[in-house]
Amino acid sequence: MLGLCLLSFLSTFPVVIPFLFLSDARLALRVSYAVAIVMLFCCGYVFGIRSGLRPSVAGLAMVAVGSTLVGIAVALGG
Repeated sequence: MLGLCLLSFLSTFPVVIPFLFLSDARLALRVSYAVAIVMLFCCGYVFGIRSGLRPSVAGLAMVAVGSTLVGIAVALGG
């Protein structure tokens, strides 16, 4: 149980960091989106290595999915 809580905290905390250091909420939100996209690429890259796929393609596929979700969030006012 503690491991799951720690994993959830560690995976979401980098996305929260811009809000701690930037006073402009809109800029912090955009930086937060960028951090999330970079994290998605890293996770996709590692997934590609582990699964035998081309790592860069897997990373870019994860970025495409993440960018689509961020685009939807921004379009809805997020």
